[in-house]
Amino acid sequence: MAEKVKRKSSFFNLKIWNNQKSVDDSASKISTTPIDSTPQVQFRNPAPNLGYRGARSSDLRASRPVSYGGIKDLVQCPLCLETLHNAKMLPCQHTLCMACLGIYIADATTIECPVCRTKIQITGPNFVQELPSNLYIDSLLQLVGLKSKTSQKSETPPQTPAFSTATYQSVDLFAAGVRCSHCQTMCDNSDTINCQHCKMNFCHVCWSNHLDDMQTQVGSILKQLDSASNRLRHKIEHFKDRCEHLMTQIETTASEKINAIIESKRKLLKEVSELQKSGDLSALALNTSLEDAKTVATQVMASKEIGNDMKRVSTFMNLHQNALQILVDVSKWDTEHFVFDKENFRIEKDNETPLDAESDDPVQNGIKQNNPLENDNSLSMHYRCRSFVPHYVWRKTTRPCGIGIGPWNGHLYICDMDSHSVLVVERSQAKIVTRLVYNEMLCPVQIAFMKSLGEIYVSDKWKHCVHVFSKDGEYLRSLGQKGSRDGLFRSPEGIATDNANLHIYVVDTGNDRVQIIQPDGQFVDQIGVTTKQQVSPTVAWEVTTVISTEFNAPTDVAVTSDRIIILDSGNRRVKVYNKQDKSKIYEFGSIGQRKGQFRQPEVLAVDPMGFILVGDSGNCRVQVFKPNGAVVRVFGGYGTELGKFGWISGIYVTKQLDIIISDSRNHNVNFF
Repeated sequence: MAEKVKRKSSFFNLKIWNNQKSVDDSASKISTTPIDSTPQVQFRNPAPNLGYRGARSSDLRASRPVSYGGIKDLVQCPLCLETLHNAKMLPCQHTLCMACLGIYIADATTIECPVCRTKIQITGPNFVQELPSNLYIDSLLQLVGLKSKTSQKSETPPQTPAFSTATYQSVDLFAAGVRCSHCQTMCDNSDTINCQHCKMNFCHVCWSNHLDDMQTQVGSILKQLDSASNRLRHKIEHFKDRCEHLMTQIETTASEKINAIIESKRKLLKEVSELQKSGDLSALALNTSLEDAKTVATQVMASKEIGNDMKRVSTFMNLHQNALQILVDVSKWDTEHFVFDKENFRIEKDNETPLDAESDDPVQNGIKQNNPLENDNSLSMHYRCRSFVPHYVWRKTTRPCGIGIGPWNGHLYICDMDSHSVLVVERSQAKIVTRLVYNEMLCPVQIAFMKSLGEIYVSDKWKHCVHVFSKDGEYLRSLGQKGSRDGLFRSPEGIATDNANLHIYVVDTGNDRVQIIQPDGQFVDQIGVTTKQQVSPTVAWEVTTVISTEFNAPTDVAVTSDRIIILDSGNRRVKVYNKQDKSKIYEFGSIGQRKGQFRQPEVLAVDPMGFILVGDSGNCRVQVFKPNGAVVRVFGGYGTELGKFGWISGIYVTKQLDIIISDSRNHNVNFF
């Protein structure tokens, strides 16, 4: 094919040279002839139609109604903001310049995609060079005529003698055949192959490289499918634990009500069984899809067949589309919230976010307080007059959860559930300085600090333990494991510390209690669990002692100098206890959308004056209460604009009354 192209090129060069010579001779004879006189040079054939497929690519591009600004934005590197050069595609499908990637990675072992913040493992020194090219980006670069400086130097053909624009058309208009989209070689129709995937023409040499690039991308898809399979396995385990726990709650409450609610008990058990069955079936379908996709990807990776190329392209396209749909389905699985309502003896499903929950606007003509922390009234007026529009929104994490400020360096610590790590952010520049990473950490939810010991505590919901790091980020140990005995946990979430007594308060969500342990994991005490006398429903008039709890899926805890504040999410209440004797002082809240009511409250925080801020996630808002439970201010609402929330997953109040709120559904952290 190369010889054919060479002979054809020389023929047209000779024709151009002869025509050029005749033009020059004619021009020398009639150089003084006006422009409007008879034509100087007459071609034997008329000028070909510009619509002919052999026309210059620049003419074709000029005739296409394409938005060049939009296309060039697509081929722009997100790091250097220049046109992509030697474009390489990360496993998350985002494309960057190879040189920019090399600088961005440096000597790191793991990086985050600068676009979607997906955690990526660096597998070797040649990681960047081994990344696949992005076939779509290459197609766009060819479409708009953008090439790297290297390719321009190597692919620019020698210039032919110049002709008058009025009398000469490009020689490509007379050339027959199809041009290769990659090497720009003009080939016969029979020597080119059209790719059904990217809709471009390739010569036989470039076609082989094109197929190799697609083979490389299959490996990236396989890695993503493996990661999704691991995430789904952990979700299934957590989902089954929740279903089993619901069934235990139903059995216990039904025993208390004895004969009056036996029929209701049977119906509820059937409902939970169907719920679990439905979840198991959907999980099984997802697992089957994952395994099928992984099998196909593995077979494609191992296949060395050179036969039907179109079949290989079709297989790649189907695999790519199915893998994207599977990844979306895994991320959406188990997003429905449901709890057992003890008072009304029913299972409450909460899968809709209301748009009409009550909230307050700031007091317009309120008196600004010079010192809001002077007393309760001045602080209440400060919250009422404050305009809760974030002055900064940080969007460099996918699903942020618990947050806190390090007492040693003032850095912001953000639990990132998707990357299985804790991000450490320098607040003034909003820059990630380091991470808290441990291979067995699965789902970090909340974080707390023990300043006197220089230790950091992270609750792991899926690992059922508390991970301990030093203030320098070194992993030290894990506290607890899965279980129901003292010192063991099931899906722990909220965590707080008491520096005065060196105690750690862990919200044992799966066991409906709050445990108090020492830094070495030794059990000290627990809150919410009591024993009581109950008439057995199986043996007439027999009184037995049973263990019960007043909590229903608690999610967070805060500790002050004399109080313990616990968020009882399943019962939609905030409960305040005496720190000394663990007796309850008071509680407030109920289910609903009015002020002082909650739907799926997830997190809480206490400011320096003891005011309680509750992240009412189901209503997508934050409610501020006085220490006695009186409502002071409600702000937020459902949405993606500034000051709105999708799902509040973390909240923190600084000593200067700055409020930091993480939003897992809107994928950001808001600074008020």
